[in-house]
Amino acid sequence: MRLIVSNTGPILHLKEANLLSLLHKTGKVYIPQMVDTEMKEISPFWEKDRPEWIVVEQLLPDEIKQAEHLFLSGLLDFGEAEAIILAKKLRPTWFLTDDTEARIFANSLGMEVHGSLGVVLWSAAIGHLDYAGAKESLNRLSKTSLWISRAILSEAQKALGIMFEG
Repeated sequence: MRLIVSNTGPILHLKEANLLSLLHKTGKVYIPQMVDTEMKEISPFWEKDRPEWIVVEQLLPDEIKQAEHLFLSGLLDFGEAEAIILAKKLRPTWFLTDDTEARIFANSLGMEVHGSLGVVLWSAAIGHLDYAGAKESLNRLSKTSLWISRAILSEAQKALGIMFEG
């Protein structure tokens, strides 16, 4: 089973698009405490509605200090920093983020990084979504708080076309 560590963005955006179930199909999902806290601040029902398959993993005090140092560097917010430290600890198959700086930083550490769009495309490629469902999922994701450029959305739609041609 694939091990996933996510920061707040993909969970929030997939939830807003009513596509969080796609994330469940990717593997076992872990988030640090700060991501859980950020979700509670953004979504008042998160504590009650958080899926049981999203595991909140506590960092050790020295790991929290490492996250604080990353945060104080100014590159990452605290949830992203904790997620990076958790990923270093758990060595997941995928690190999920929709943030450019967090993506670059995680890539520099050798992590395989995907975002909300990647979860939708992976779901289509693996057969969890048919063509119509994948197109609709991209459309719903584009209407969330996730900023997606027209060019990226167009590329994702082209990728779907290629996937489902044959």
